Amino acid sequence: MILVRHVGVKITADGEDVSANLSPYLKSISYTDNSGGEADTAEIEVEDSTHRFIGDWLPKRGLEVSITLYRESWQGDGQIETFDLGSFELDEITVSYPPSTARFKLNSIPQNSGLRQKDESKSWENVRLSQIATDVALKSGVILFYETVEDPMIQRAEQSEVSALAFLEKLCSDNGLALKVSNGTLIIFDETKLELQSPVATLDYDLSTITRFQATATLNEIYKKCEVVYKHGQKDEKISGSYEDASKDGGKTLRINQRVETQADAEKLAKKKLRDKNKKETQIRLTTVGRFELVAGNVVELINHGKFSGRYLIEKSTHRVGNGYTVDLELRKCLSEY
Repeated sequence: MILVRHVGVKITADGEDVSANLSPYLKSISYTDNSGGEADTAEIEVEDSTHRFIGDWLPKRGLEVSITLYRESWQGDGQIETFDLGSFELDEITVSYPPSTARFKLNSIPQNSGLRQKDESKSWENVRLSQIATDVALKSGVILFYETVEDPMIQRAEQSEVSALAFLEKLCSDNGLALKVSNGTLIIFDETKLELQSPVATLDYDLSTITRFQATATLNEIYKKCEVVYKHGQKDEKISGSYEDASKDGGKTLRINQRVETQADAEKLAKKKLRDKNKKETQIRLTTVGRFELVAGNVVELINHGKFSGRYLIEKSTHRVGNGYTVDLELRKCLSEY
């Protein structure tokens, strides 16, 4: 007996399973998973020729929606695997015709979450980044997972006229760290550790599972060296440090003026700043057959792609279920040198 591959979906609304009711009308589902700085999102599109979704079935904005994908016999063995996309808030409803359709846009961070509010004004002085993150998480009602040994001392930081999420994301980026929000958890991590992971998948040009491919290599905002210089007023001394990309024959020098306490701190910051700039040197966008393991933060390996072969970090993945199952990936090449 031939086992046919099948991908399905389970949807709950405020805890009630509505999959059976939605199934006859469901056109597509997409889910976008970001590695950092942005909320995860999802979109459900339904056919509405009977006008149910602009009448009694019109859901209220703010509805809590959970989505789980499942696939059966993906390896030809009858096994059922699940992919929990998490919990979302119904953020936006769009109806249109012809043809009559309704689209429901979902966001992983609720509208009333402190992470999305912009009216908060607060400042910190001479405090560790982890403490600022703890304060933001407590104020926003989310859990903090500080997954790095790096804990920079912040001389001064001020949140004003920006959301808590945007403020904290920039603060992390300025200090060589990354941020992600997933399932009510605020995660701060070091991307270098992600790049050391073993690849979850191999994407082979010769196997023709890739239906769209675009590679970009740039010299724009790419640097050979970074120098950090800070004049410490209290100590009346200049602290400096640098880091150089030995794999580059030549190039520009990035100069940073940011508070550091020691030369070792300056050298560490120089390395992180250089990496943050140069990590965008080689980027790839592609579409391939859907696989649950192709999520942001995982590493894949491209083979038989000439000079573009190698290990890549998934920065964004968009899973689409409708007429088949595909995933769009945004990748950047891992910086093995540093």
